[in-house]
Amino acid sequence: MTWGRLGAGVAVLALTGAVLAGDTESVTLSTGPMMERAQEWFRLAPEYSQDACFRADGGYQGTDWSAVLGGCRWPYYRTDCSGFVSMVWGLPFSYATPRAGLDSDLTDVSTVITKDELRTGDALLAWGRHVRLFVRWTDAARTRYLAFDFGATPVKHQVYVWAGAGEYDYVPIRYRAPV
Repeated sequence: MTWGRLGAGVAVLALTGAVLAGDTESVTLSTGPMMERAQEWFRLAPEYSQDACFRADGGYQGTDWSAVLGGCRWPYYRTDCSGFVSMVWGLPFSYATPRAGLDSDLTDVSTVITKDELRTGDALLAWGRHVRLFVRWTDAARTRYLAFDFGATPVKHQVYVWAGAGEYDYVPIRYRAPV
């Protein structure tokens, strides 16, 4: 199932499931390129800003808002949640978190999946608000998960409770190459 153009009143799917478990004390991530990029930004701790572009081996440059989608083009990415996910997914520029009025956003390069289908490198999207990078479940009941989160400085790498108090209603998404 693909996104298409959804409005702010997205119906959140009731998702359940169980499988994978792991302890949160000894975090070992996949050595794939996506997780290597996520870990590098986590280590370098760029400053959160929607007006800056960052590159791991090149530092910062300004954002050119006259350019497509916020003006951060590969190898630079905007230092916010959607820029972080765009960088991890290796996109050609920083896509935005979807919200009304945007012509292009992360829904253009992703597909909605179920909670049961989540795997390392997928994302959790709160329409018009935020996006996190899913790493793995930390319990067999799939009530807690490890994620990278760039909603403030620095990039966080921590455990979250699925649908926990104060959490947005996240919809799981998976990168798909644009056609």
